[in-house]
Amino acid sequence: MEPALDIKTASDQHEIAQAIAIDEAAVGSNERASYIKLVAERGDLNIAIVQNEVQAFSCLDQAYFFEKPFISLLIVKPEMRRRGLASSLLSYDRRKFPEVWTSTNRSNAAMRALLVKTGWHYCGELDGLDEGDPEQFFKSA
Repeated sequence: MEPALDIKTASDQHEIAQAIAIDEAAVGSNERASYIKLVAERGDLNIAIVQNEVQAFSCLDQAYFFEKPFISLLIVKPEMRRRGLASSLLSYDRRKFPEVWTSTNRSNAAMRALLVKTGWHYCGELDGLDEGDPEQFFKSA
């Protein structure tokens, strides 16, 4: 039996620090730590907790993308992938607004598959942000 999953908005410094640590492990640096803290201060850092630890997070930035809600980061610890954490975070973020946007690189097949599986609509791509790996945009249903 899988341990209980709790999806909520980060509410204390310990939860924020755990989210930052997940991101640092994923990218190999802390270059996004200040951004994650800023999102948390605005009340838009959402976390997935399993066994009293943050295992995944999403940053829902309400003014990032043409003043439309945009999930700018969605990161799950590698050992916790394929357990429903990312789809639960997407669902949690979508409940707050009638329309939410996100994007991922074309090379990120796992994220693209997740978005399609959870009902997001592909809207197009933008070339030139990451050389040779276009950014693909999706909108919630």
